[in-house]
Amino acid sequence: MKKTMKKIVAFVLSLALVASFSVCFAQDDGKEYFDYGTYVLLGDSVASGYNDLEYVFSEFTRVENSYSDFVADDLGVDFIPLACPGFRTLELRHLLEDDFPVEDGYLFHGSHTPNEEIEAMAPYFRESIANAGLITLGIGGNDFGAYLGWVIADIMEEDGLLTDFVNKAKALLAEKGVENDALDDFLDLADTMGVLPNVISALPEALDYGISSLFNNWDPMIEDIYRLNPDVTLLVIGMFDTGVKTEEDVAKNEKALIKLNIAQAIVDFANGPMKKGAEKYGYTFVDVTGTTCDETHPNVAGHRFIADKILEALPDARFPYADVKHGATYYQAVAYMYENGIMDGTGATRFSPDGAFTKSQLAEALYAIADKPEVTSTKEIADVAEDDDAKNAIIWALDEGILSLDVNGNFHPDEQLTEMRLAITLFHAAIAEDASFGSIIKAIFFVFEHALPVPTQSVTRGEAAMTLLDYINL
Repeated sequence: MKKTMKKIVAFVLSLALVASFSVCFAQDDGKEYFDYGTYVLLGDSVASGYNDLEYVFSEFTRVENSYSDFVADDLGVDFIPLACPGFRTLELRHLLEDDFPVEDGYLFHGSHTPNEEIEAMAPYFRESIANAGLITLGIGGNDFGAYLGWVIADIMEEDGLLTDFVNKAKALLAEKGVENDALDDFLDLADTMGVLPNVISALPEALDYGISSLFNNWDPMIEDIYRLNPDVTLLVIGMFDTGVKTEEDVAKNEKALIKLNIAQAIVDFANGPMKKGAEKYGYTFVDVTGTTCDETHPNVAGHRFIADKILEALPDARFPYADVKHGATYYQAVAYMYENGIMDGTGATRFSPDGAFTKSQLAEALYAIADKPEVTSTKEIADVAEDDDAKNAIIWALDEGILSLDVNGNFHPDEQLTEMRLAITLFHAAIAEDASFGSIIKAIFFVFEHALPVPTQSVTRGEAAMTLLDYINL
């Protein structure tokens, strides 16, 4: 029973550890990037390039084959690395705010650099952020869980009990370091000394400590960055399941797939304030689900994967729509529509993201997604002119059973779509493309997600772009 309980606790704890410009040209994908001048890296051990297999000093320094190393090289910019293992939102706020109260005994706990040296870097942090053209921020995993062993030991110490265990546990944690928190050894010690139930009872309070830290400090930290540099291009790198090795490994092991799904659910929860902040402040959230790791940190392929996600998220300097600002919730979706020829603008430099999304525009978008197959049939449509640019797309959608005419033979091309109508139409499009059981189930969930919140609300063009991108990724 004790062994089973220890495995359960170890599993829970391990899940908690998840943690106007000139133009330059991309090297191989045809995308043009702005010249950001200076790229500043902020974050924790993942951002720093910490290596699980071989120790590499990664505090405030450039690490070869880390994602920031790849990004800096690909963009050809000056690079300032300000990431450090163990960093949390607390550490960053402390360096960026004059009067941030520090009552946290774990400040700079994971760093080998002396505390006073890090404290002295505060002006350099602020100056670097103020002068940056591009910032990537990868932080949160340590808030969420990396200090759990320490927090549990402190909770037990405050209770005034089990002094012998607390002393041995803290010595163990100090020896092993913050990078992995020595969870297995910590639990082995608790089990051997017969105090595992006490560890379990302290777990909810310890988890609350980490979750509260992340949720309470996220917005103020982002406001600190924008206070120093209101015009910076800021990308926030999401947390990911550190148990991911390769897709092949997961495919071979059903239990690994179950664990992956559970871990990803926890990560999605931890990413919550980051995604909400993107809507509130206008930065770009970069989803890096699928990053491969050696143990708890990315391997070289994982770093390259994150770098590619960052480059993909950066705006294209050729993007023509002045009314779609980078950082808007619909920017990435509109950029995808533009780059892939799925939705046209309403003018050479306007997309009209708040404008109406019509039935005719939906037909054209779905036709483009289907690679514009040849249309051989002809149809007389009462309210669609023969020379209408959307005529082929409309006929194709009718032939596929995706859209329909009314009893009088009218299509109503200018009808503005509601969320329900758009979701149901995309459901029909998904089934027309693939009527397998799995595809039908996914399409049903798609309808629930996109139609139920406000089913009768009209869809804007910006919202339609986001929904279409979700459909493409279905």
